[in-house]
Amino acid sequence: MIVMEQALILVVLAPSFKSETQDKIRKIPCVVTSHLLYGPFDLFVMIKANTREEMRAAVMKIRETEGIKSTISCNVIPQV
Repeated sequence: MIVMEQALILVVLAPSFKSETQDKIRKIPCVVTSHLLYGPFDLFVMIKANTREEMRAAVMKIRETEGIKSTISCNVIPQV
């Protein structure tokens, strides 16, 4: 059984960057999906990667994307 690394990233965006920032994030390798949200966070991003290193690289690219104010990363616990 192959266990992939997964993480949910909750993102706060700068007000003027919502749609263009989401488009940039969707192009980052390992990003599976992203959805705009109402509430304290503006964007939900799901990452799936083969290794922790790939996952870390994807999270760092998200954090470095223009228009990102802050992120919270939640690693998914694999089911056995």
